[in-house]
Amino acid sequence: MSINPFGADLFAGFYNVNNPEAATRLVAERVADDFVDHAPAFGATPNKAGFAKTVGFINSAFRQVYHIDRLIEQGETAVAIWHADVTHVGQFLHVAPTGRSFRLNGITAYAIRNGKITAHWEQFDVLAILVTLGVVPPLGG
Repeated sequence: MSINPFGADLFAGFYNVNNPEAATRLVAERVADDFVDHAPAFGATPNKAGFAKTVGFINSAFRQVYHIDRLIEQGETAVAIWHADVTHVGQFLHVAPTGRSFRLNGITAYAIRNGKITAHWEQFDVLAILVTLGVVPPLGG
């Protein structure tokens, strides 16, 4: 029996919604109060509130379609290898919207207990974002 009541939407749901308020509501519904973020992004606190802030921020800055390439479940852990088609549509840190699009690759893992996400680990291609938005020059360029 799967411990993951959301299927691939466990991973894509927070971002494919493309709406900061709806994404924050999903965090409130799906994430346990004792949640620990082992990969907090963009200066967020490593708890449920910080994760909600990050998810809202990403949904404000980008329009994205996440595709789950592999979904692996073992014990209380669900892991997704994914890619996303992303367009920069809102303020991202100090960069105004550029309208530029790019492909983003990553791996995300969640611990799940009683149908709620209790922990999060993630690695994604931050360099792809920074190069596309002109923050970092292309390598070899």
